[in-house]
Amino acid sequence: MKICVLASGSKGNSILISGIQTNILIDAGISGKKISEKLNYAKVDENSIKAIFITHEHSDHIKGAGVISRKLKIPIFANKSTFQVAKNRIGKVESVYFFENGNPFTFNEFLIEPFSVPHDCEENSCFKISERNSKKKLVILTDAGYSTRLIKEKIKNSSTIILESNHDFDKLINGPYDWSLKQRIKSNNGHLSNSQACELMSEIIHPNLENIILAHLSEENNKPEIAKSEMHKILNKYGHKCNLFIASQNEPTDWIEV
Repeated sequence: MKICVLASGSKGNSILISGIQTNILIDAGISGKKISEKLNYAKVDENSIKAIFITHEHSDHIKGAGVISRKLKIPIFANKSTFQVAKNRIGKVESVYFFENGNPFTFNEFLIEPFSVPHDCEENSCFKISERNSKKKLVILTDAGYSTRLIKEKIKNSSTIILESNHDFDKLINGPYDWSLKQRIKSNNGHLSNSQACELMSEIIHPNLENIILAHLSEENNKPEIAKSEMHKILNKYGHKCNLFIASQNEPTDWIEV
């Protein structure tokens, strides 16, 4: 299994996952046109995409979902409450499948374990994903207000983590956002800061962790070099040599082997 983060940030999110036989998208929060362009950049035939899995209903996660689903005639997977509040914006699609957080299911060669994450939406879902007969596990953890016990349990044995590192606390507090928005971002239903992401990693870091991809960085309240420097301090503290990547809003990452 390998991954390419097509886009990550407040203007839109989408992750491409490629298995032995199947390609899927986690979220489609950029326009259908941009998704097609980014798939072409990753040298993936868009007709090879077999499904879209939705984390939650915010527009930066569903903007292109309906367009891509209709264009490619592929299903959307979401928890029921998320789809109910998102269906008007997604529009009519051929097929929708509902999953429940906490109940693993399979899609072709993938085992997918959705789990609940605190965020200011109807019901956020993050995912642990693996291929059958493989010990490698990918965890996608973004749009989380804080690290719950469940989150720590889900990510502790992963080989690759796509981890939210949304904001630098000082930049957020001293930045231009109005106070109500600052409070929302730093609340328990907001977004993980650089320091929260580092604290989480210090608790669950293990020898078999191969990749960390820092994601959903705020363009206003963070800088890639700040997030990367803070996480490097944690890795150095524990003498860990895993790969560290930064996902960006505009440029897809290279392919990363899970």
